[in-house]
Amino acid sequence: MNLESIPVGEFCRILDIQGDVLAVRRTKELGLVHGVVCRVIRKAPFHGPIELAMTLGNIGIRTSEELRIEVEPVQLQRSEAA
Repeated sequence: MNLESIPVGEFCRILDIQGDVLAVRRTKELGLVHGVVCRVIRKAPFHGPIELAMTLGNIGIRTSEELRIEVEPVQLQRSEAA
């Protein structure tokens, strides 16, 4: 499942990041690595950037043909989401 298919407000776990070497490296430098759980905060229209909330803070990521992020949906308890 792609990151773009996760609805706003839902949590997901990063499974794989593929694409251009530089884009993948930069994404990992921002803390988006395999196993990280994040929440989709906002999606810009027309395949624009997606804002994600992570433990380290919020980041904006633009997925494209050069960057594909595979995720799985995660159900968290309210106490875990804080």
